Amino acid sequence: MNFVPTPGKTARAVLGALALQTLCLVWTSALAAQPPEQVTVINGPASPVPVAVSGTLNVNPAPQVLNPYQEMKSISDSSTCAPHCIITFNAVPVGKRLVITHVTSQIGTVIDAFVIEGNGNTIFIPKAYPTAGVISAPVTTYFEAGSTPTARFFAQDTTQHTSLIVTFVGYFVPLK
Repeated sequence: MNFVPTPGKTARAVLGALALQTLCLVWTSALAAQPPEQVTVINGPASPVPVAVSGTLNVNPAPQVLNPYQEMKSISDSSTCAPHCIITFNAVPVGKRLVITHVTSQIGTVIDAFVIEGNGNTIFIPKAYPTAGVISAPVTTYFEAGSTPTARFFAQDTTQHTSLIVTFVGYFVPLK
């Protein structure tokens, strides 16, 4: 009996992979987008091209003007307002939105954190480590026109006479 030699499993796998690759290359080139052709429109006074404007689109709008904001408020002795010391900042002016991007605070070693509140926001700002007496942290929080940002401290130890200082840094965005 004569046997016709056939390729082994490895050879069949290699041939199958080559066939698939060839098929894929042909298929993707068939689906590739054709390069755009240039279109020339000639419109002289004798044959004007009608154009209808359906709205105004500014293709190069001016950037929004950012008005810098920085405000510092303080309480000289935390024992006078314990257990909840609240520092109230100025209200956001009409026609503006306040974006606070950074906060710094002197809080002493007894207080662990403080809270930025107002306009429905509550942002907790913790110390980096327990023995730190100051905080410097990036934040992103928004206050609408007329709202009043506050910083609230929970001063548990009323015998401590800590000076609480908070600075908010950010910018105003004009509202349209």
